[in-house]
Amino acid sequence: MEEKEEKYYSKSYIDIISDFAGGVSLPASKSIGARFLVCSYLAGALEGGLRPEDCDDLRVISRALVALKEGAAGGEREIEIDVHASGTAFRFMAAVAASVAGTSVLLTGTERLCSRPMAPLLDVLVKAGAEICPEGVDGKGPYRIAGRRLKGGEFEIRGDISSQFISALMLVSPLWEGGMRLRFSTPLVSRPYAEMTAKVMRTFGIAVSLHDDCVEVNEGVYKAPGDFKIEADWSAASFFYEACALMLSPVTIGSLVPPEESLQGDSATVKFFHRLGVVSQFKKDGVCIQRLYSLPDEIEADLSDNPDMVPAFAVACICNACRFRFTGVKNLRLKECDRLAAIKTELERLGYPINVGEDFIEWRGGCWSVGRQVVETYDDHRIAMAFAMAALHMGEVRIANPDVVNKSFPGFWGQLPKLGLNCRREGDVMVVVSPGIFDFEN
Repeated sequence: MEEKEEKYYSKSYIDIISDFAGGVSLPASKSIGARFLVCSYLAGALEGGLRPEDCDDLRVISRALVALKEGAAGGEREIEIDVHASGTAFRFMAAVAASVAGTSVLLTGTERLCSRPMAPLLDVLVKAGAEICPEGVDGKGPYRIAGRRLKGGEFEIRGDISSQFISALMLVSPLWEGGMRLRFSTPLVSRPYAEMTAKVMRTFGIAVSLHDDCVEVNEGVYKAPGDFKIEADWSAASFFYEACALMLSPVTIGSLVPPEESLQGDSATVKFFHRLGVVSQFKKDGVCIQRLYSLPDEIEADLSDNPDMVPAFAVACICNACRFRFTGVKNLRLKECDRLAAIKTELERLGYPINVGEDFIEWRGGCWSVGRQVVETYDDHRIAMAFAMAALHMGEVRIANPDVVNKSFPGFWGQLPKLGLNCRREGDVMVVVSPGIFDFEN
């Protein structure tokens, strides 16, 4: 292990706790799972069954791929695929439907999803010969897509847009005649997600080379690996690191892979939350974490590679009275909601003045007294989970539309009692209560 990684966590640190039986259980990585499902479909090895613990996004992608497979086999003229609110499914399925010859698809979803930007992805697909007809206004979705064998070659895309556009093109380009060389006209952000895509593709026998200025994918045939294990989700783990930053007690999380072994960029959770005093000790069955160190007065961080961590990290800083400024966050405006606006609105609802710019979010200190509030979640799972943990500091938090967590973590509310939190549902609101409020010297 490199010395610079050793300072973030330890394998020799005193045992924090050794029993994982009562620890936090995480879902499988949504990001790895989505890529694995697409690769399995392209390898002709997609299974139709779903596991009870699968999150909504993976269920949607699996059903969409099964529908595409069955529709093509049945010779249907057009298959309607509704991916609901799943941005990952919308982008990946657009690329798959366009690249598989003989398919005819109407790809649709929620009104919000159909209005989200797709042009960078669709532009490359059309240049490769795809037939895509937007049914919405101003070139927006739903989309009618006629699949065909596309012609590869060299293409260009901005690197500072959603990494899912790049991953979608990477996944389907082995089917193209001659493969693909995709040049980045601006620096690549969220690079770990492109690296994850490349690693999953390689396990299916596809040659991929990711460089600073481009990605090259050879034409090839997907071959299902004999064994592939999907890791526990590091993005979900970030919310329990957030909780640990607000607690005196240790937390155990089962099945997490150490950062140097993980395919997931959000394993950087270890590094970022170390700055809030959280120490990680990895063992065979997972990780033990505990808040052990004092906090800085202020944190500055570039989160361009880890934008999904912003909600958890921001709430953790606020609850620890640690001023912060995060940069590299502009793409958060294009998530399930305008996530920057949502974080600002809900933190201010709780009494904390937040500044947001084109590519930053910050809290410079200060707060005002507010009464009991209900945190709105904007159909965004990460907003719900990040603000739920604030109960460890505030004593009680009320979260609207709690079922939104099913998008990535259906069992989330059931894990909170392991942190000492009590959850009770009152209609469309989840009330999260802490039996005590922990106060730290900073």
